[in-house]
Amino acid sequence: MKVPFAARLVVLGILAAAAVGAGVAARARFLPPGGVLPGLRVDGQAIPDDAALAALVHARVELLGARKVRLVLPGEPDRAVLEATLAELGVVVDEEAVVRAARRVGHDGDVLERADAAERARLGAIDVPLLPTVDDTHILPRLAQLKEAEDTPPVSARLDLDRHVTVPEKPGRYLDALGAVAAIELVARDPSAPTLVTIPAVEVAPRITSSFVSALDVNTVLSEYETYFSRAGDQQRRGKNIDTAAAKLDGLVLSPGELISFNQIVGERSEENGFQKSWEIFKGEMIEGIGGGTCQAASTFHAVAFFGGLEILERLPHSRPSAYIPMGLDSTVVYPIVDLKVRNPHAFPVVLHAKTEGNKLRMELLGSSRPVRVAFGRELLKTVPYPRKIVEQPILGGKKVIVKQHGIRGFRIKRSRILTFPDGTRRTETNTDFYPPTTEIYEVPVDFDVALLPPLPRADGDEGEGSDTSAQAAAAAATATATAIPTASATPTASATPTATPTATATATQTPTQTPPVGAQAATDLQMVDAPGSHAPTTNQANPAKTIWVRR
Repeated sequence: MKVPFAARLVVLGILAAAAVGAGVAARARFLPPGGVLPGLRVDGQAIPDDAALAALVHARVELLGARKVRLVLPGEPDRAVLEATLAELGVVVDEEAVVRAARRVGHDGDVLERADAAERARLGAIDVPLLPTVDDTHILPRLAQLKEAEDTPPVSARLDLDRHVTVPEKPGRYLDALGAVAAIELVARDPSAPTLVTIPAVEVAPRITSSFVSALDVNTVLSEYETYFSRAGDQQRRGKNIDTAAAKLDGLVLSPGELISFNQIVGERSEENGFQKSWEIFKGEMIEGIGGGTCQAASTFHAVAFFGGLEILERLPHSRPSAYIPMGLDSTVVYPIVDLKVRNPHAFPVVLHAKTEGNKLRMELLGSSRPVRVAFGRELLKTVPYPRKIVEQPILGGKKVIVKQHGIRGFRIKRSRILTFPDGTRRTETNTDFYPPTTEIYEVPVDFDVALLPPLPRADGDEGEGSDTSAQAAAAAATATATAIPTASATPTASATPTATPTATATATQTPTQTPPVGAQAATDLQMVDAPGSHAPTTNQANPAKTIWVRR
């Protein structure tokens, strides 16, 4: 009898289903009732039984964390900059997640998938990884310290204006901290990976190249400024610091529109960077610190940038008038938080030439043409008397008094800059500076009669408009005015040195920073001695001119 075609298909389907069912039934015999599959591995290690799984995972994590690696810099395989275990570098493993993953193998999917997993596990073909990661909150601070020590900024090409040669540029190198984290994680996940980890680095090209510098036109002096300093006695190291700062500034190139930072160019005031211990102002008092004198370089740079028509973007005055430069032209700097930043607004590059000769610091701003004429004006708005501080010193005897710090009155001034352009247009910029009073500090014997000290300055009514009412103070101010106004082509004279003393026209009352008159000193037997770093203020510090104008 002939079987219909449709009936034959039904029979074949039944037979196929029966065969599949038989295969499933055969494989199902190998499925465990629960727990870890026999032969399953974790991190390459076979699991004895379900009860030992958590302990095995923990042991493998401990072994991984104890693995030591050496971090080196590109091109320096023999110098390890950091050597530590993976655990010390922040490598972590979620042990509970690994245990859950191992117990899930062979218990997900249909019967065929589960049976297949059981067979592969029995043959040792399934290995559950630890999947370690790096806790970057643990390692990044250490890498940040490493970057601070090893990163090198690019150094632009410069002009050596004395030798008429170009100093070539140097590329910078910055370590890739996040790249280092990724490299450590790769080592942790691959047992066969080498334990020598090269920290990735990025090379940074300098902003100014030798070819650019060689083509510069520096035939025109846009501005120039000179300040003077002492190298005698305790000022010798301060003079060396001025030399160092000037050398770092010399040949600096500012492209059109470029902003530069004094702190970035000169760098940290440290012995490693070439600076020495010297006297400097800290919190209103003279102390010995590293880099004293750098502010004179910053002030001279500010003055030459000011008269060269550069934009002054960030600048702060000192906490007291400076002896080497008029109030309003100075600039204080403290690495890295107080900075002097300027920008070149001209259509051509400019080059700074900074040089010390003996006791003189001279800076010139050079370019292809002179696009602006600049005048500086200063008006004294307010004078504030200074306070006095008495410190008893048991080691002092008799009537010996140590002048720890001379007092200087405080001043509020109005600054003006008038820029005159070749087409005759003018622009005026104004702002105010405040120089707080400098506390007069005396160290005296115990139970000393302070009435023997020179009198403090009077407030003179409203302390107003910059002058005392006495005729002698007015004469001193007139003298200061006559010496503080340079001519159109002049620069500050050598009289403006940090060691200069007030003129003889100021008495002990009007200029209380001086010692008492000889007669009074003899009557009281006072022995007034300046402490190291303490210097009597100059005339321009004690009695500055009410108004000055400097035109360049």
